[in-house]
Amino acid sequence: MREAVRGAPAGLAVGSVVAVMWAESPGWDGHSGVRGPFSLMMTPAIFLIGAVVAALVRLPRWPLVALIGGMATLALGQALWRIVPETTFYGFDRSLLGGVHLMSAVAGFTVAAWAPAAGRRWWSRIAVLGVLVAVCVAAAALEEPARRWHLARAFESLGVPLVAPDIAGHGLAGVEAPIVGGAGEPEIDMEYRRVGAETVGGSFLGIQVTVRRGAAATAAEACATPYDSWDDRGGPCREVSRDRWVRHGGNGRVAVFAHSGGALVELQSHGAGETALLAAAETVRPITAETLVARVRPVR
Repeated sequence: MREAVRGAPAGLAVGSVVAVMWAESPGWDGHSGVRGPFSLMMTPAIFLIGAVVAALVRLPRWPLVALIGGMATLALGQALWRIVPETTFYGFDRSLLGGVHLMSAVAGFTVAAWAPAAGRRWWSRIAVLGVLVAVCVAAAALEEPARRWHLARAFESLGVPLVAPDIAGHGLAGVEAPIVGGAGEPEIDMEYRRVGAETVGGSFLGIQVTVRRGAAATAAEACATPYDSWDDRGGPCREVSRDRWVRHGGNGRVAVFAHSGGALVELQSHGAGETALLAAAETVRPITAETLVARVRPVR
């Protein structure tokens, strides 16, 4: 037990340094940065710092402790990473994910200091190894349920009404993951594709739907100052009826802006005409967070 008590501070030192390295590392932006729990520099740092600290606290068989502790830290870190949420799901700072490194290092080096100690029965060492393997296996099994649960909570806490149109002949093909606590107006972005021809024409022939808070703007204001870029070749905005506004752009682009279900809804497409989009605006109805989650594209 004394070895485990001395192993915990070693893990704390390793985890603290690695957590700081994580906080200072660039986040993954889809093309560059650190993707996953460990960067290229963090992995060797775990073993190097572990060896130095284990020697300083005079742990028995410290080289073996550093090796086992480093391997356990990496395994536990990967396991915990599978079930923690994306920062954008709850709007917290990325540096807080350093807690994964802190917990995995403390647990890993505590076990590593305890297991090689003299007098341990072989079956107790096998039992500890089994527990570590079980944690990793359980985390892998829980990864997808945890991702869906976190995503659903993110949609619910976004502050945007959970509504979507029921477009005739089209199905919900994709939903962008929500960004909670972002700088701009919160929104839910969806894309509909024609049933049976989901891969034909790509997004160009699909219908893109953006849902924002009803208080974000009137339909007229949203039409006059849309979030994304527009050209003016199609002319100015035009009111159709009952707070329904239409805007035309180049290459057959059409957008309808409407208030429905307590939300500001924008429907736009290059392949669907004005009549079809106006009809779709009349079909907006509540949708569950779980239905949206099922169509979210992978984040990590």
